Amino acid sequence: MNIYKTLNEAFVMSLKHMQEHGSLVHSRGTAQREVLFYSLCIDDPTAMSIDVPGRKFNPDYAIAEWLWYLSKNRSVNNIGKLANIWLKIQDDVGECESNYGTYLLDDQWKWALKELIKDKDTRRATLAINQPYHKGKNDNDYPCTQYVHFFIRDNELHLGVHMRSNDAVFGFCNDVFTFCMFQQLMLNDYNHHIQSGQIDGEPLEKLKLGKYYHTAGSFHVYEAHWRMMDKVLDNYFVQKEETGYPNLNKYKLRDNIISESINEISLPTHDMTKEEIKQITKNTKGLLYV
Repeated sequence: MNIYKTLNEAFVMSLKHMQEHGSLVHSRGTAQREVLFYSLCIDDPTAMSIDVPGRKFNPDYAIAEWLWYLSKNRSVNNIGKLANIWLKIQDDVGECESNYGTYLLDDQWKWALKELIKDKDTRRATLAINQPYHKGKNDNDYPCTQYVHFFIRDNELHLGVHMRSNDAVFGFCNDVFTFCMFQQLMLNDYNHHIQSGQIDGEPLEKLKLGKYYHTAGSFHVYEAHWRMMDKVLDNYFVQKEETGYPNLNKYKLRDNIISESINEISLPTHDMTKEEIKQITKNTKGLLYV
């Protein structure tokens, strides 16, 4: 498995792996460079900044997307104003299947949390996203993420995300940001709920944030982004091999952000202008992070 300190390093080095080992495939009418069953680990799930000049990563958009997931709202009327991809995959009633909050923040979340609390060595804390009913429901949006899996080991909360398909340039960066936020949310939930708990007369111990693991059945770069990939590796990769990767801004959730109060911070569901969405995101960002 490839192990990286930050998302920034993981992004660049994964493109390098793609350039060296990717195979040419054609799927859904386009060409891609692809690596099968690609896996990586990020040591610090708060180190989610990207500073690669050839790939303009907008952290405010990543935050807005996570706030939309927290709303559990399938409608793309608002998020589609920030990223056109959501408009392309909407169904005939303006909804999509890939609002991950609709699957994660339901009874599955509560069940997984209880499993983690009652057995710190549990292997059961899984939450499914891609469902059997998705087959044939919306041909333009068949969820890319299969399931997420929490583990507590060495008093740290680790998260593994298993994807059937992952765009290595745009989807990967936003997906990792999103799931690392959910990892931190589960950490906060656990630590909040065990404050007065005991097992066999012994108080439960608070957890620390562990590692983030990411696996994609198909990890790929679309033909439209091949030139970008080469540009990143011909310039930024060579430079960082000599100077090392920089210390960038981190995204550490405040301890008081828990799932029971996410309605207060999630993206509103009523129709908003693009400017209103950006302002809400900016205001909420200050409440979210240390």
